Amino acid sequence: MNNYYEILEVSKNASREVIEKAYKVLAKKYHPDLQKEENRKQAEQKMKLINEAYEVLSDDTRKKEYDIKLEEELKLQMQEEINRINNQRVRNQQNSNYEKTQKTSNYNSYHYQNQAPLTKEEIRNRRREEEKLQRQYQQQNERIYRNYLRSLGYHVKERWSLKKTIKLLEVLGIIIIICIILWFFPPTHKILVETYENNKIIRIIIDIISRIVIGLVQGIGEFFKAIFSKK
Repeated sequence: MNNYYEILEVSKNASREVIEKAYKVLAKKYHPDLQKEENRKQAEQKMKLINEAYEVLSDDTRKKEYDIKLEEELKLQMQEEINRINNQRVRNQQNSNYEKTQKTSNYNSYHYQNQAPLTKEEIRNRRREEEKLQRQYQQQNERIYRNYLRSLGYHVKERWSLKKTIKLLEVLGIIIIICIILWFFPPTHKILVETYENNKIIRIIIDIISRIVIGLVQGIGEFFKAIFSKK
């Protein structure tokens, strides 16, 4: 099933005016009479698709019917992709289990022949490596799935993680350090004070932020004070 929105290079929420404008631009670009002889046949096929897409998307009734069919098609493709990723994950798990069995068998055979059984530290290291590989497989499959959904036009939210939180705190810390340096550096300190005093909007924003920070600090202080006072 052809995706008429991709053919006309417009979004799914494009208005009729945008669709008409895109059609005119593409019709001028791919008109067979304006192409070289070797590209004329390819341009004719392209224009056929462009005309077909415009006829459907410029008609409200046909556009609604097409949107329903397109949504069903995309859902089917998404389900097929989910099944593919799940099957790939199962194969990866099977391969991982097979490699784990082979490694264990080889290790046991080697250490048995040399009368040197695996130590607890070796077992723990091997388990950590296997868990690390499993997480990498899972992250890779999730990344492929998210990219596929984005290619279909869906908005996919990234899952918040501890690593992102640490990065955010690092950025905030750097910003705070830069602000402190600028505040205590005499030339910039003077500029900041003048900007604060002369700009009403900035003064209001800074006052609100300072009150929020002071409130948070006081709240945290009261929290710890209540905890230690109970003890």
